[in-house]
Amino acid sequence: MPNKLEVLLSQLQEQIEPAQRLQLLNDLSEEYSDIDYLKAFETAEEMYQLALKHNIDHFVAQALGQKAWLHTSFGNVHESFAFVSQAQRIYTRLGDEKGLAQTSLHASAVLRRLGDYPGALEEALTALDLYQTYRDRQGVAETMARLSYLYVHLGDYEQAEIYGLKAYSEFEVIKGSGGIYKFSIPNSLAMAYFHQNKPIEAMNIFLREVEFLRRQNNKSDLGVALNNLGTVLLELDRLAEAEELVAEALLLDVETNHRYGEINCLFTLGEIEEKKKNYEGAILYYSQSLEKAIANHVEQIVYELHDRLAVVYECVGQVEMAFDHLKKYRKIREPLFKTESLDRIRGLRIVHETKQAIEEARRNAEVVSQRNREIELLQKTLTTTSTYPERRHILDVVCMEMSSALKSTLSMAITIDSDHQHGTIEAGFHGDNKLDLLDLKLSELIDRDSQLVINILDSGRIEMIRDVDSYFGSTSRLAAVVKKMGISSLIAIPIIVNKRTVMVLVVGFDSKREFTDADINLATTLAASLSQIFENAHLYQSLVAAHDTLSKAYDATIEGWAKILELHDLETEGHARRVTEQTIKLAQAFGVSSDEIIHIRRGALLHDIGKLGIPDQIILKEWKSNRRRMGDYA
Repeated sequence: MPNKLEVLLSQLQEQIEPAQRLQLLNDLSEEYSDIDYLKAFETAEEMYQLALKHNIDHFVAQALGQKAWLHTSFGNVHESFAFVSQAQRIYTRLGDEKGLAQTSLHASAVLRRLGDYPGALEEALTALDLYQTYRDRQGVAETMARLSYLYVHLGDYEQAEIYGLKAYSEFEVIKGSGGIYKFSIPNSLAMAYFHQNKPIEAMNIFLREVEFLRRQNNKSDLGVALNNLGTVLLELDRLAEAEELVAEALLLDVETNHRYGEINCLFTLGEIEEKKKNYEGAILYYSQSLEKAIANHVEQIVYELHDRLAVVYECVGQVEMAFDHLKKYRKIREPLFKTESLDRIRGLRIVHETKQAIEEARRNAEVVSQRNREIELLQKTLTTTSTYPERRHILDVVCMEMSSALKSTLSMAITIDSDHQHGTIEAGFHGDNKLDLLDLKLSELIDRDSQLVINILDSGRIEMIRDVDSYFGSTSRLAAVVKKMGISSLIAIPIIVNKRTVMVLVVGFDSKREFTDADINLATTLAASLSQIFENAHLYQSLVAAHDTLSKAYDATIEGWAKILELHDLETEGHARRVTEQTIKLAQAFGVSSDEIIHIRRGALLHDIGKLGIPDQIILKEWKSNRRRMGDYA
């Protein structure tokens, strides 16, 4: 079976339509970026030239973003910054805020490598705000990882760990839903752990990612992961293992033309030699790394290398060389971390945290409002259950409230028979129009073995369909019916009673909809509550039927005892019935309720029940007739 790269190359040979070809080139450049930076760059350049030729600005900006990212990996930081700036201008002109978010993230990486930490932080916070606005979880995760890196280099390790954990949490969700893999996300958390003196936690993350990247044959990310794992092992004094891994990483970086990776690997090999007290070897590796960092304008590594060389030269007694490197270290570092820069960084953090707090308060207000709508809906449903005797009236109210709460175009309740073969639209609304009662044969609309039917009817899962066209395909009869009603996205909520789906509530929208956590919560709450309401109604009906049967049996028993009394004394035949009739009339005249009259009737029928315990010779004495007349009167 061909892999994704082969499929893209095959499609590219066949595709001549510019927009489609540009999209394929974009996908191909991203695919190459995991295995060969040079091919990735060549593909991005072809995409850039084709987009310019056809004046397709969106792809021009995308190509510039790709070239910027790849130039950063090559170490060509100034060229990268120029490409990022051009892409930002195009996205601003197009009003494409998603594109701006991506280029802000690229700009943050470039500015960090240029040593402009306030600028890098500002761009990352801008990207985070934009990604959060569009609920782009991949973008949010990547940006939080970037912020984690920045705070590591700024020495705020606690903040770095907070952002690293948030990024990793999003990353786990993305991986589970088939999102694009980004090693930078787990890498940021591992680095935060490492700088928080938690090397074991960092090592465990790197070991998992190295194993995964080997399986994926992702050479560029594998080189970074191996180098970082080597750094952790160096901290744990496992020098031989560290050296072997970093040497492998260096070979991968050379193979993929990852110059920034080469600089880092040479730096790490120098640290290993320094820890082994092989200072000459350390000087060799540090000098090679410094030469490449200066050539590629990676300022934030340059000053660190001057610092390490100053220490090593001091260890071998070359004081003048040590002092020369120390002066260069201070000259480069001090402007980067002077008071004004640090104050600006703190100010940016305070402003962002304030904005985040306001945004959190707004989201909380939305949640509270949604909860209020849920409670109001459930209260109306419960109230209606006791007010309307007919279920259809109840379901009409439920459908109206669903439409109101979710601002939908369509809402309907479909009851399902016990064999899951037929359904009936019992209630619902399309816009302001009430739906007619309609019987459906489910097999004529959708295959019984389809995943949607299995999920709803068999598993009882809520289904949220963002795009009806792409979900069902063009051949589905159900899709045709739904589209005819002007529905582009929908929610299907199964109602479970006695572990069986007895009803499906359908909510439809006239446009594609990104379903929020609030939508999911409302649907889940509604499904659980209505399932409980209908199950309780079912139990109540069963209880009423059982109670009715028991009452009839009880009345029959009482009437049987009354007949036994009459058989015991034939002269009083019909006495119990007459007393009962007169007693009921009297009770009704006094305004006694019908519920209470039931018990009075039973008492009247049994008013002479004590006779059964009296011997016949007493009851049948001669004065009995007088006693009988008194009883009749009574």
